[in-house]
Amino acid sequence: MTPTQPAPFDDDLDFTRPAPVEPPAPTPQQLETAGKEATSGGAELRKAGYYVAIARRATARVPPRNGERHALLVVEDDPDLSTLVAEIFSVEGFEVRSAANRAQINAEVNKAMLPDLILLDIMLPDADGLRILARLRAHPKFARMPVIMMTGKAEPSDVKAGLAAGADGYVSKPFRMSALVAAVNLVLGRA
Repeated sequence: MTPTQPAPFDDDLDFTRPAPVEPPAPTPQQLETAGKEATSGGAELRKAGYYVAIARRATARVPPRNGERHALLVVEDDPDLSTLVAEIFSVEGFEVRSAANRAQINAEVNKAMLPDLILLDIMLPDADGLRILARLRAHPKFARMPVIMMTGKAEPSDVKAGLAAGADGYVSKPFRMSALVAAVNLVLGRA
């Protein structure tokens, strides 16, 4: 690599710049698994009017990075919903940080203490949450970080796209807070 070429991965992420490397497309197996999960979620949506939650159970409890309590990063552009989610998870014992746009996401993911889980909206004012997820999954520091999509996009094809892109869960709006809390606890192995 020459000094004028950027490294494929800086230590920090910057969502305001183009991705240095395009993330790989999902494998056929990832698409098949995500399609099955999305189909089961679609049936639940038709039955109940919302996705209760699609979340992949952690194989083991994810320990808090700070050694005391789990930290969540809530990426949501609706300030009222962001505040409500932060209040609910604070009561549940989580440390909660928030971001509403690319600049705020940059600031949060580049702090010394990373969150333990990201709740990520797809439709943001200046970004696409699925592209953010793809960039996270392509970066070694975030490749295994739990991410749950929290979005108004509720078609089975949307759920399939989110899960195939590497989301650990998918909860559509409107949702019950108890379903969102249950999904987070499941993904972190707290359930």
